Amino acid sequence: MPIFEYQATDKSGAAVRGTLFAESLEKAAGALAEKGLTVSQLTAAQATGNPIEEPKNITEPRSAVQTQIVGPLVGQVPLENLLFFFRQLSTMLHAGIGIVQSLDTLSKQTRNGKLRQCVAEMKIHAQEGRPLSAGMQRYPEVFNPLVISLVRAGEEGGVLDETLKQVADYMEREIALRNLVKRVTIYPKLVIGASIFIILVTNGLLSMLGKDDRLSSPLTNPATWICLAPFLVLAFLFFRVGIHNPRIRHNYDAVLLKIPGLGSTLHQLAMAKFGRAFAALYKGGVPVHRSTALAADACGSQYIRSQIYRELPAFEEGAGVTETFVRTNVFNPIVLDMVRTGETTGNLDQMLTKVGEYFEDEAETQSNQQAMIFGVVCLLAVAIYVGYIVVNFYGGYFSRLQNV
Repeated sequence: MPIFEYQATDKSGAAVRGTLFAESLEKAAGALAEKGLTVSQLTAAQATGNPIEEPKNITEPRSAVQTQIVGPLVGQVPLENLLFFFRQLSTMLHAGIGIVQSLDTLSKQTRNGKLRQCVAEMKIHAQEGRPLSAGMQRYPEVFNPLVISLVRAGEEGGVLDETLKQVADYMEREIALRNLVKRVTIYPKLVIGASIFIILVTNGLLSMLGKDDRLSSPLTNPATWICLAPFLVLAFLFFRVGIHNPRIRHNYDAVLLKIPGLGSTLHQLAMAKFGRAFAALYKGGVPVHRSTALAADACGSQYIRSQIYRELPAFEEGAGVTETFVRTNVFNPIVLDMVRTGETTGNLDQMLTKVGEYFEDEAETQSNQQAMIFGVVCLLAVAIYVGYIVVNFYGGYFSRLQNV
């Protein structure tokens, strides 16, 4: 199915640009007219193709070992590179540059080799008329389900440039949070590293001088690492490989949502992503049933997604949006009240956009607070660790003095 790029104005006179899938130019124009858009330019973005089939120029399908084991272990791309890609692609599409030309330009500018390969393949998908999300699905170790779902929502709603900007914004917040955690934990890390280094160097000097005294700590004891190493390896494999399994991710997300403090922050983030995605789709004329499903895919929580999907058949029974959301038991009263108001006044997309903005601000504030608390906890843990070393050293020292 071909992709068409359009420029139009909505009922308020605002300029609108986007892409959509349609069987022909006439049907594309009809779909835009049904959305209340006055089209000023409508062109085919690239040649036709079947989104379900593999692109003709990509002959080697990726195996489960590549996508679920090798890729997550050694094929991930730094967030900074992904942020640059999505930010630039959003800007280029918003400026009216074709998706094929945009991907071609970015594939030459991207410094990361793995991402460059992904973008080059996505350009082939686009040339043959396939959606951008189809190319991303081949590389789940690079593009997580949240990113793919948001991109798919943008493609179906004709607001791909806006959703790409949302993806970039989420990544920017993630990078800022990670940098904050690094800043607040740098001192405890330095103290731990310095204590291990000092103890090892001191014990080496004492051994060279023929002294029997030794400094000791849990982290310089080989027995500690024999017990700790398997746990660290399992944790690494779980977060790199196991977390990509849908069933494991579902249970993991369910547990996270029950953790005091952290659970409420993650729930707010999920509501923010759901609200923004649903608003964009609903405003783009996507049916409510489909908008809800795609927004659930884009919420970032497998557990919340499954709860929403469970109640999707209610739409076929004639239930309203608010009634269906209530049945899921995942939307808090604030969201339900705003959805009810939006459904009554006909401004559902605007209300859910406000929901997204509100929860994004709240979640960002709580995330920063939790990062600061985490830094203090780490500092206290290091203080206890250093205190143990000091007490252990002087305890042994005074014990030897009493035996003299």
